[in-house]
Amino acid sequence: MRTITTVVAAAFFPSVAVSFQVPRHLSTWRTASFINRSAPIQTCGLGGCFANRSGKSSLQQTSPNEDNAVWYDDSFTSTTRRSPVIAGNWKLNPATLPEAVNLLKLLSSNFLNHRSETASNQGEEAPEVVIFPPSPYLSVAISELEGSGIKVGAQNIGLETKGAFTGEVAASMVRSLGCDYVMLGHSERRSLYEETDKDINTKVHLCLQEPNLSVILCVGETEEEYENELLRSVVDVQIKKGLMGVEGYDVDRIVIAYEPVWAIGTGKVATPEQAQIAHVAVRQTLAQLYGPDIARKVRIQYGGSVTPQSIDDLMTMPDVDGALVGGASLTADSFTRITDGGVSNPLALGAKRPKELTARECVTTKNVLGESPVWSVKDQCLYWISAPEEEVWAWNLKDAPYRRLIGTMLGCVALKESDEKGSLVLAGERAFLGLNMSRNTDDFASGAQTLCERPEQVEATRPNDGRVDRQGRFVFGMYNNYHRAGASAGENNAGLYRLNEKLEIESLLDYKYRVSNCICFPQEGDVMYFCDTPTRKVYAFDYPKEAGGKLSNRRLVWTVPANLPGGPDGAQVDADGYLWIALSGAGRVLRVDPSSGAVDLVVHLPVDCPTSCTFGGEDLDELFITTRGPDGGGLYRVKMPFGIKGLAEPEFKVTRTVE
Repeated sequence: MRTITTVVAAAFFPSVAVSFQVPRHLSTWRTASFINRSAPIQTCGLGGCFANRSGKSSLQQTSPNEDNAVWYDDSFTSTTRRSPVIAGNWKLNPATLPEAVNLLKLLSSNFLNHRSETASNQGEEAPEVVIFPPSPYLSVAISELEGSGIKVGAQNIGLETKGAFTGEVAASMVRSLGCDYVMLGHSERRSLYEETDKDINTKVHLCLQEPNLSVILCVGETEEEYENELLRSVVDVQIKKGLMGVEGYDVDRIVIAYEPVWAIGTGKVATPEQAQIAHVAVRQTLAQLYGPDIARKVRIQYGGSVTPQSIDDLMTMPDVDGALVGGASLTADSFTRITDGGVSNPLALGAKRPKELTARECVTTKNVLGESPVWSVKDQCLYWISAPEEEVWAWNLKDAPYRRLIGTMLGCVALKESDEKGSLVLAGERAFLGLNMSRNTDDFASGAQTLCERPEQVEATRPNDGRVDRQGRFVFGMYNNYHRAGASAGENNAGLYRLNEKLEIESLLDYKYRVSNCICFPQEGDVMYFCDTPTRKVYAFDYPKEAGGKLSNRRLVWTVPANLPGGPDGAQVDADGYLWIALSGAGRVLRVDPSSGAVDLVVHLPVDCPTSCTFGGEDLDELFITTRGPDGGGLYRVKMPFGIKGLAEPEFKVTRTVE
């Protein structure tokens, strides 16, 4: 295949040019630059200008014979931006209803209470999200996803409206269930069931006859057609035949999904640039059918093996308006990451490249789950726990570290106000405990003292993350023991609480969640950070200093970029008010500016799962990081440059006498 090298100005480094290969049948289109929509770069030249969502030029037409109606000029404004749409095609999966319900519950929990801030925090509109389960699961999907913002669609309909057609499903039936979409023309329907363009067109009209029922129309070339460079002619025919007789006023109910069939299951990968070229061809055909104004408004998804790792780059392309996701939609975590990528900025790790440090192991503890490090300025000692091993650890940075076995599962540890060194409060599985952590082996027999019972005395939850606020009260969150599987999988059943000086427990949050993490406070103490880890979103709240108050004014601070695995775990705030977040699963700790969401410093670890972090050392200028197995479990440490320092950890104040 003869190819033409086309120069592209890289979105990350505007001064650097890169190149890719364009098939000769598309060689009339010269790429000036593919621009990140969140950081537009003006590029003008010969011919019309093609604009990205920010209204800046990104493609230029050079052939005078081509219809330039779809090439946007610089007057393209936010009023004509297209809302992204992310769709998950479950195909013939999962095998049983309980498996489907489990997946639906996890998706619902990931989206419930967490959709509104995602896009507004990044200055963009949140993507429309649709899933396409098999027909037997449609009703339960609509029920389970109620209130989550996720829409449900049918994978196919029949050619008739009613009658003696055994095994068929009518458009009116799926609409009456509450479905918002029907997917038509998928490559598997075309190839395996020999559906023709005429069949697909009939189904399109049947869907459009139903009020508020929209269509995702799939188009794309096979491997053989790709090798023969027939992309443009194939999608042109499929769109024209599939939309034959559809009036312009109904086109806003149509989403086009471009599927490069040759890139699905073949080992070949379509680049974002190739996707953009194909979407240009689709939009040109739409312009021929309906004119430039309607063509500009139609959303075009990409459907070629989309993953969390590829979504960010795809969404920088000016004509990629979302994704049709296959296998990755069968895992709640992967699909959620892809939907986050529908609005996230690939430069989310900061407007400029962040500084990078590496933490090194300082104590080889081999904790199964090291957690909750706190530094006592008074004791000049670091304390942390190994949760399932029921251990509390202590290290003064000079002598060998030592540990105490408590005899109960632990969630977190905090400093407790006392004249004695080593005075701690522990969030145990069933109760809050007081402990004097010392090297004196004579007091080991006394063990921990019960302070009070913990809330939610049920087996489904336990205490997890916690820190003492600036007024000396212990704020802690709960953990759904079965949030991945089991009877309470996907259910938001954990609460956020505060233990006051009288050992009374107050509820702080007016909704439930699954896994509490990132609880920490800046120096002023009027803000609290918090994360429900499966959502991969960190929030700030106005923190109530008065008794009986509730957290309020929730705003999104940061979302984990789609291409990073894992989720936010423990966190801490430094003296400058920056938020330090341990990303369990991603092998790093990030410093985030809460005012902008920019990441300006990354601490790398040689293990996958850091669990929490805190500042310590004589000058509070060292970052200590706990980790968990299987590859971690040790304590890590890195000296802070650039004058970065932490805050002294507050102590829990108790006025009530415990008998």
